[in-house]
Amino acid sequence: MDGAVVSTALSQMVDVAMQVAGPYLLIGLVVGLVMSLFQALTQLQEPSLVFVPKVLAIVVLMGMIGAWTSEVMVRYTVSMFDMFGTTVAP
Repeated sequence: MDGAVVSTALSQMVDVAMQVAGPYLLIGLVVGLVMSLFQALTQLQEPSLVFVPKVLAIVVLMGMIGAWTSEVMVRYTVSMFDMFGTTVAP
């Protein structure tokens, strides 16, 4: 296994990780910022006021794009098995 194969595998890994985790992190960030702004405006300092909407938003997003996320991960896994299969046993 040469450096080009490893570099390609790592590059694809980072791309897939950003594709899969990006939407969940982004929705968590947006909901957290909105709830923090709401807390600052109303002067409510309840920690669960931020946690519950974040969890609900992420669960809803998971229901919306969960199939796509699984498809991306399965496609990446199959491509890695194919690449390593041809590299290890040519």
